[in-house]
Amino acid sequence: MTERPSRNGFTLVEMLIALALFSVIAVGALGLLRFSVDAELAGRTKTDSIAAQRRFLSVWTADLAQAVPRPSRDTSGTPRVAFEANTDGVLLRLTRSGWDNVDGAPRPGLQKVEYRVTATALVRAGYPFPDGAAAEPASEVLPLTAAPTVRFRTKDGNWRDRWEPQLSNGLPVAVELLIPQRTGAPLRIVSLVGVNYQ
Repeated sequence: MTERPSRNGFTLVEMLIALALFSVIAVGALGLLRFSVDAELAGRTKTDSIAAQRRFLSVWTADLAQAVPRPSRDTSGTPRVAFEANTDGVLLRLTRSGWDNVDGAPRPGLQKVEYRVTATALVRAGYPFPDGAAAEPASEVLPLTAAPTVRFRTKDGNWRDRWEPQLSNGLPVAVELLIPQRTGAPLRIVSLVGVNYQ
């Protein structure tokens, strides 16, 4: 009687089937990994955007809430109204209180600040003194996809597209800022002006 030789290994067909199954599993795992990476990046981008908006909102709200009805002077000595909007390429310029002086520098407790729109961002610049000083270098406070618009609520309760004060120390009651978003409706921020002063 002849003995059948024992099989030690796989046939070519079995190897091809095993490789095909491995390839299907590998492609599925790679797709799942790619989906996870894309979801992580999208989540991080959205989280960064929300964080930037919250940081901006806290600075913007604090500046407007601490606005004071104090006119100022520019570097040439020309008088400026206490609250300016949409002039000289400036979205907003105002004088605010609450400027902490933790290092005891020789400067006032009031700070003049301005917001400008660049091609890619809303930037904020401060002045070392409310009168006669040039603005310090601006820093980006919010990335933008398009230019924002502002409206002003006056004491008569109406919203106006332009701020035209009757007095040099006039302040609006509130400011509405509309920031265009890549998708969906614009971000609408309504902030009271001078609430910490009144």
